[in-house]
Amino acid sequence: MKVTIDGAKCVGAGNCEADMHDVFEVQNVGPTKVICQPSEDRRRELEFVIGNCPGGAIGIEE
Repeated sequence: MKVTIDGAKCVGAGNCEADMHDVFEVQNVGPTKVICQPSEDRRRELEFVIGNCPGGAIGIEE
């Protein structure tokens, strides 16, 4: 599992960083960055974060 951010869709709202601060980091300029790939046992938490992304910018590659 690999977390991705679509930079064209990211609005920098920061919901992802608030929920998984060890995985996401909102940037002052540009899209949010994935700073650490979560382990498979955090998939449920990640799916929650994906659902709360206002831009629909977060994805999972298998």
